[in-house]
Amino acid sequence: MKNRADLSEKAYNLYNYLLAHHLGKKRGILRPDLAQAFGVDERTLRKLTQEINSSMNYDKVVSTSHCCYLCDTKEECLSALKNTYNMAITLFKKAKKMEKKVEISILLEIYGNLLTETQKN
Repeated sequence: MKNRADLSEKAYNLYNYLLAHHLGKKRGILRPDLAQAFGVDERTLRKLTQEINSSMNYDKVVSTSHCCYLCDTKEECLSALKNTYNMAITLFKKAKKMEKKVEISILLEIYGNLLTETQKN
């Protein structure tokens, strides 16, 4: 795995590349093409876009639905946010199904451990 400083520098460079070449949905680029143009694999590209979207150091949001671009309008930002929420809900539902499969409650286990640690202190 790349070290964090390297990812941050690459995220900064990616952000500026997208700002110069792929601002707005109409100027979007397919993920494999962006990864190739930027010289990284798609997994690293995903980490970099997550870093950009999670950091308050960047003004714009990267949309990765269908193609990659920096959102240039409120509508593009709302669409990217809606897609992120939908993915989060899907992952949560998947986790709940997995939880049922193994017949444990992850949340109860986590909270139980936290309560035990709190009681020790």
